[in-house]
Amino acid sequence: MTTHRLVDAIGRVLIGLVFLHALLGKVTGFAGVSAAISAKGLPFAPLLLSLAMVLLAVGSLLLISGWHSRVGALLLLIFLIPTSLIFHGEVSDAGERIQLLKNMAIIGGLLLVANQPSGSRVINRGG
Repeated sequence: MTTHRLVDAIGRVLIGLVFLHALLGKVTGFAGVSAAISAKGLPFAPLLLSLAMVLLAVGSLLLISGWHSRVGALLLLIFLIPTSLIFHGEVSDAGERIQLLKNMAIIGGLLLVANQPSGSRVINRGG
């Protein structure tokens, strides 16, 4: 495995772990997260949360594995961009502003992954 591929794999794993951790929180706190979604005025909170969990699970696994990691990054972007704006868009609150900025950094990392040429992050199969 070349240094480039190793660094790429480490980066994908580190980004993916953020989303796996978020998924775990949603699984273990489904009712509370669903209530938070409803409190933002969004309809069908359990359905939206279930969709978010699918995006997180599939996106994270694709990103971390390196198999179709561009698709994984795009799925995670589909989750993260609206989530950031809806739940952390109150920039007058310092805590929310920090969360938004952190999410923007993660969005930047996902955009870098999504912009890589196809096959550049393929799992090394002994070659």
